[in-house]
Amino acid sequence: MLQSGDLLLVCYRRLFSNDENRFFLGAVDDYQAGIVKITGHSFLRDSVTGKMAEKSDLATKILSISSGSLIVYQLPPTLVLADLRFEQKMMRLILLDDQGFSLDLTEKLHRQN
Repeated sequence: MLQSGDLLLVCYRRLFSNDENRFFLGAVDDYQAGIVKITGHSFLRDSVTGKMAEKSDLATKILSISSGSLIVYQLPPTLVLADLRFEQKMMRLILLDDQGFSLDLTEKLHRQN
């Protein structure tokens, strides 16, 4: 199913209402039976600014993508991971680059009266 080099965005499910958004953006090193080895960067919401902040350290993680606690998006192979960024636009969280890629990661829709 997944191949070495595939690009993934891993979203950690928020289990409690006060949990902050956490993401891992990286490339697959290996995949077997629902377990993925992936190398990339973690992103966390900064509690002061509210913006997504990238942790500077490159990390390799072993994740069970069949566990139910993760939402995993396979990204187009043409993307450059270093060019991706998170932006908040009008109550929406969006992963995008400057080449036209955009992925809306909003968890709740807010009604406007």
